[in-house]
Amino acid sequence: MRQTTEHHEPVRSCIGCRTQRPQSALVRITNAAGDIEVDGPSRGRGAWICADKTTERQVAGECLETAITKRAFARAWRTDIGADDITNIRRHTGHL
Repeated sequence: MRQTTEHHEPVRSCIGCRTQRPQSALVRITNAAGDIEVDGPSRGRGAWICADKTTERQVAGECLETAITKRAFARAWRTDIGADDITNIRRHTGHL
């Protein structure tokens, strides 16, 4: 007889607070050729940020600011990012 097993959910790390959480508790921000998307299709390099606990799909502001301060997006995306890119990240995440 076949036994059912628990469903495994991938675990990812927030680039802001470095906390490991289930993928469903994080929001993926991608950068494909300078085109920044929040929770968009899985194309380009991605960075995971904690979701805001109140809205479920919005990015947590404190993790976003920590990631920007630590230059974590540049490391995660393996590219240089400038002030315009930071502004685009804030605009796409609703933290402008």
